[in-house]
Amino acid sequence: METILVILGFISLILGIIGTLLPVVPTIPFLFVAYICFSKGSPRFRQWYLHSVFHKRFLKARKFYNSVPLRYKIMYIVGVTAFIMAVITLWLLFYPVIIGYIREILMI
Repeated sequence: METILVILGFISLILGIIGTLLPVVPTIPFLFVAYICFSKGSPRFRQWYLHSVFHKRFLKARKFYNSVPLRYKIMYIVGVTAFIMAVITLWLLFYPVIIGYIREILMI
C-alpha cells in the first residue's frame, strides 16, 4: 500500500508541476494530494517533499499567507490571458481554412 501511495504522490506532483506551466491545470490541489500521499506512504519521501521547492513556494505561502503570493497571481493571470489570446488568434487564422475543408468534403 505504501508503494502505491508513493507512486500516486509522484503522479500528483508531476501534475502539479504541469499545473505551474499550464494555466488550465490547477496546481495547489495536486500538490496537496502529493503531500498527503507522501505523508501516508513514506517518511523519507515526506521529508524530501517538505524540503522541496514546490512545497516551499506554493504550500507554505498558502499556509502562512492564506493566499497565493501576488507574484504567482500575476503569473497566472498573464498565462491565462496569453493562452486565451493564442486560442483566439489560431481560431481566426485557421477558421477560413477549416471552413474551406468542410465545404470541400461536403461537396464530394
